[in-house]
This record gives sequence, C-alpha cells and structure tokens, in this order.
Amino acid sequence: MAEPFFRSDAQAKVRAKAVYGVDLEAPRMLLGQVVRSDVPRGRILSLDVSAAEAIPGVTVITAADLPVPRYGMVIRDQPPLASERVRFSGEPLAVVAAPDQETLARAVAAVVIDIEPEAGVFDLEEAYGPGALLVHSELASYELNFDTERDRNVCGLTKIEVGDVDAAFADAALVVEGSYSTPRVHQGYIEPRACLATVDDGGGFHVVTSTQNPFGVRGTLCAVLGMPESQVRVTASTVGGGFGGKLDVTYEHFACLLARKSGRPVKIVCSRAEELATANPRENSVVRIRSAIDDNGRIVGRDVVCLLDAGAYAHDTPFIGAVASVQGTGPYLIENARSAAVSVYTNTQPTGAYRGPSGPQMVLAVEAHMDEIAQKLGVDRAELRRRHFFRDRDVALNGQVLERPSAQQCLDRALAAIDYAAPRPPGRAVGFACAWWTTTAGAAGATARLEGDGTIALITGGTEIGSGALAAGVVSLTARALGVQENEVRLVSTADTATGAYDFGAQGSRTTFNIGNAVLGACDEIRDQIFEEAAHMLEASAGDLELVAGTVKVRGVEGMSVTLRDVAAAALGTNGPIHASSRYVAPPTPYDVSCVGAQHFYPTFNSPSFHCHAVEVEVDPDTGHVEILKYVVAQDVGKAIVPPAIEGQIQGGVLQGIGMALFEEELLRNGVVSNTGFDSYKLPTIMESTTVECILIEEPSTDGPDGARGVGEPPIILPAAAVANAVAAATGAAMNHLPMTPELVLRHLAAVEKSLGTKV
Repeated sequence: MAEPFFRSDAQAKVRAKAVYGVDLEAPRMLLGQVVRSDVPRGRILSLDVSAAEAIPGVTVITAADLPVPRYGMVIRDQPPLASERVRFSGEPLAVVAAPDQETLARAVAAVVIDIEPEAGVFDLEEAYGPGALLVHSELASYELNFDTERDRNVCGLTKIEVGDVDAAFADAALVVEGSYSTPRVHQGYIEPRACLATVDDGGGFHVVTSTQNPFGVRGTLCAVLGMPESQVRVTASTVGGGFGGKLDVTYEHFACLLARKSGRPVKIVCSRAEELATANPRENSVVRIRSAIDDNGRIVGRDVVCLLDAGAYAHDTPFIGAVASVQGTGPYLIENARSAAVSVYTNTQPTGAYRGPSGPQMVLAVEAHMDEIAQKLGVDRAELRRRHFFRDRDVALNGQVLERPSAQQCLDRALAAIDYAAPRPPGRAVGFACAWWTTTAGAAGATARLEGDGTIALITGGTEIGSGALAAGVVSLTARALGVQENEVRLVSTADTATGAYDFGAQGSRTTFNIGNAVLGACDEIRDQIFEEAAHMLEASAGDLELVAGTVKVRGVEGMSVTLRDVAAAALGTNGPIHASSRYVAPPTPYDVSCVGAQHFYPTFNSPSFHCHAVEVEVDPDTGHVEILKYVVAQDVGKAIVPPAIEGQIQGGVLQGIGMALFEEELLRNGVVSNTGFDSYKLPTIMESTTVECILIEEPSTDGPDGARGVGEPPIILPAAAVANAVAAATGAAMNHLPMTPELVLRHLAAVEKSLGTKV
C-alpha cells in the first residue's frame, strides 16, 4: 500500500465539494454550442443563421462578430470562426447560445450551411512531399508572433547540427537506418473542456474555465477579443485532467462574445465526440534515423528527421518540434549529429501539447534504433548504451554542458530490479528505454503570509491540475521552510489572474520547480521578519533563533520560545503584518549557439533529468496479445519532495504510455476522426494496469527548490519505447509503428516466420 501523504485539495475532492468546469452555474445562464463543418476542406458558399436567431432566447455569433481575423501561438493562421473556407472537419463556423438544452438543439439544427467540398491532403508524408496540395495557399502573408520557417505545407522547422555528419557517414564501417511512426493520441482527460463567461459592469469579462494556464488563456483571449489584460479576468475551476490539452483558449472567446451579445452569462461544455474529433491531440509523427558506426562499434554519426503533423493550423506544433530536435541523440554522446524537426500542415484537426510533447515519439525512435544497432553489431543492448551515455561535463547535441548526468545509474538500477540477465522462456523478454528530459522554465510568483492563528497562507497564480505539484509539493516545501505542519499551510488563492501573481502555467514539469523557488524566496523573507519580531520578544539575537513545530526557539536554551501565533499578533502592533512576495525565473542554460538554428524555440533542456524504464512482457504467438508482467522505473528526481506523490505521477504516466504503446489511436478516414467515444477510442483501464516499481534517484539540481527536478512529464515518454523493445525481443520482430495491437503483432510474427521458414 502506498505511503499516505498530505494534499491540501484532498478534502474538497473526496467530499465532492470541488467545483469543476462542468459544475459551473450562474443566474440567467445560457448554454452554448459550436456549429462545425462536416467536411475537411471546402469553400463556404453560404452560412444562414437567421432561422436560429428567430427562436426566442437564442443568440448566435459568426465571423462577423469577431474583431480579429486570425490568431495563433506562432503563426496567426487560424480564424476563430471560418468565413470563407474550411480546412478541417469540425472547424467552427458559428456559435449558438440558448436558455436550455432543448432550445439549443433546435437552434443549432436551424443553422443552414452550404459548403462546396474540395480535395484535401490528409497524409503527413504526402503533405510534406513535393507537389502536395497546399493547406494554406496564402501562408506567406500571415503575421508571425515568432519567426519560423514556412514554405508550402511546412509551418515550422528547427534543426541542430554538431561536428561533420557527412564525413562520419562517409567513413562509417556500418550504417543503420530506421523509420518509426506513431498515430494521434488524445490526452484522455475525463472532464471535458468547459467554461463560463460573464460580463462585468465595466464591459470586461470574467471567465471561469477548466484550464492549466489562466494567464496564457487571458493572453490569447485579449488578442482575439482586442481587449487589454485589465479587462479580462480568468479563473481556473478545479481541473478534471488536462495533460496539456487545456493550456490555451478553446471555447472561452466564444463564451465571452455570446455573453456580451446576449447580456447574460454563457456556459459552454464540450461533448465527448467534440473532444476526440476537434481538440488538440498529440500529433502523429514519422521519425527517420540514420546512424554511422565505426570499426570499434561506436556510433560516430547520426542524422535524424522528425515529421510532426500540425493539422490544419500550426498552433504550438513548431514549439513541440523544437523540443523534438533536442532529443535526436537521446542521452548519448554522438560527436557528429544532425537533428531536424519539421511541422507540417494537413487538412485534419489541429494537434497540440500532450504530456511530454514529442517525447514518446522521439524516445521510441531513438531507443528502438539503439536496439537495432546492438542487434546488427551482435552486442548486448545495455552495453551499447553504457558505451555512449553522457558523462559529467560532456557536451550534448545542442552544445549544452551536462553536470552529473545519471543515465547509467538509472539503467543499472532498473535492469537489476527487473533481473535483466535471468533466462526466460520463449515468448517472454525484457525491453528497456533510456531518455533525458527537461524541466520547463517560465516565470512564477508567490506571496506568503503569516496568519493570526500561526498558520501560513500561500497565494499564487499557479494551477493545481491534479498532479499534487501545488497541493503536495509546494505545500511541503513551505512547511519545511517555516517549521510548521503541512496542514498548517493553506493555498488560499490560486489560478486567478486577478488575485494571484503571474505564472507560466501548469505545463512542462515546471510547477513545483518554479513556483516552489518563488515560494521559498518568500519564505526566506518571512523567516527574517519572524526572527526580527521574535528577537525583541525573547530578548535574543535573531541569529540564535530557529523555527520548530510552529514556535520560534532560542537554540540550545530550553523554555525560551514563542509561538507563531504570538509573533503574528505582536507584529501587528510594531512593524505591521508579516508577509512577503517573491518571484522566480530559471537562469538561462548556456549552450553553443553555433550548433542550433536561429529559429529554435527550445534550444536547451533546463535542469535535465535522466530515466530508464524496464518492462518484462509475454507475447502470445497465437493471438498476438501482449501481457505486461513487470514494470520498473528508475527516475532521477533531483530531490524527492513528496515521494508518494512522485510515485503516483510515475504510475499514471506509465499507464498512459502503455495505452499509447498497445491500443490508443485516433482513427482518421479522409481527414475525419471516426472513433469519437471512449467505447471506440480505447483508454487503458484498471484491467490494463500493472504494478510499477519506482526507484527514485536523487542527483540534486543546482537550481531546483531543495535540489528538485521536474517529475511529471518523463513517466509517459518512455513506456512505448520500452514495451516496443520488449515485444521485439520476445518475437524477433522490430516494432517500429504504434499501437502494437494484436493484429499488428501477428503480422510481424508472420513476416518473421516467413523469413525464417519456421514458427516463432
């Protein structure tokens, strides 16, 4: 049984007091729904909303109601509502609001749409190839928020190059090539996207929404609505899962415009079918790798190209591609390497961030490729990795100097735990994968206050999305810093742009790291204020004081103490209330700019962590079924602030990764998602779960709070690769495409049997 630990949000959740987006209510509230295109590409001949508007109580908005023609994170390529043409099935055309669900359904049905279908491009490699249909013929005219490569269907290109790659291949004793592909997978959050917008007396907006990133949503809202930040307030409701899918605007702008036009609050809740067909899932990908090996069996060169399907609009895919390019060599030193990531438009739903963006695709490619190299060389898979792991002060592909990388320690611990060397019967095998990952930076702020009852109040703009990063991690850091119990620390205000300090959002394994550092800065100031006040009360030097169990004590002197309650009361009559605010931005990570292209959005891995996952599987040769027998994770967490919470993140990430490995896939037919429910889009359940042994390795980060590194994302980026390598080892068939369904496994087994002339 897992060790119990404190979470400040636990009581509200277990007692059904937490308010999620779908629970939001307001007097005179209208319900909203988006009217969407049912064709993936076409010209809008007419859009008639007059019949819908004639229904009493109904409000409709179209493109004519929107002040900004196009918006976007990198490229301003996306109209909030289409007016001339559609580029994917499900593209919004109009938004309707009505007093009740029945009236809303009638109004939506009354909207008359006439679209002339056109041929589209739906295949990633076809869209990237020469002569492909253009998704955006006017791409060159779009405004940019960030400089990025754009040409034909390319909406982003990031590349890194070090050494002389061509010479390495020219002199190679062996060249190994591989291509690895993955489908789209949805974030799978249980609570759909939902928001409620109201108009205040001054004409501004207050939006309560299920979001991971209130300040980011506010920024996009202001851009789309043409309003200053002071007129838009965004508050996060309790988030019922996000995993990257709730980082940016989804329905909030529509709810605001409907609220303004109707004069009433408007709530919009996404249906499950809309979630799967029109949200921003993890992008499908193709990764091609070539490696050059010398006579000594050392990898001396590598050339990597990663294609990412952005869908109809760029969204954040160019950023995701930047992260992908840094992973071209994995956690291995390869002195001559070229790594490029290309974001490509297609006439499909736009893709976006999902926990560990680009990580599963790149780790699958790199680690499956490492196993194939080991097979070609006839060497042990683990030994090949040990030859190439980063060592202290090695320089990574991006020109970043690494300090105390723990990749080999992770590998050795994981393989020992799974008993890698033990003999196994036919059909059983161990696979493993290694990786490194980043702790995303981004500004954070926090305020801490000593309350009159001796407890600590914390105010941040960060969002607790269920990971425990705030509710467990930051609370624990605060309690330790100020010598109180964790239940004496209260998160009194979070995730509200009107009351909390700016935060970059709950993304990229950054919350505990960045907000934690800001909170510790505030705690340092509060401690000084407490000691200053207590020194007068105890007639002692501030330097002789310590905080223990809610009291201020004089070191080494029994009975000389005063409670924090008394200190707080005394301060009100002397220097005023005890409180402090602090801010934090991670220091930039130095790197060699000559290695990295000018248009690179993510050139370094801040406070990187190292990982190894090992898994034992059994493959049924008659059915193709893959059963996971044992799973081990060795993860460098820097410093384990709340070990059980970290283990929970690891276990959840592994299960998500297993889903991607074995059965999750958005099925597209001519650009249209066909599996739009959890009955046909198969998420892992308790029946597919497995016990995960967690080995927490602590190699402290120089910059992390108490030495901690980011921990939330890495657990999902390795399982697909580890399982694929295990299945390949058990069957003799390389697994270079996901998901590894029984049908796919059987096809690979049949191919192996045909080549060998005998049953596997």
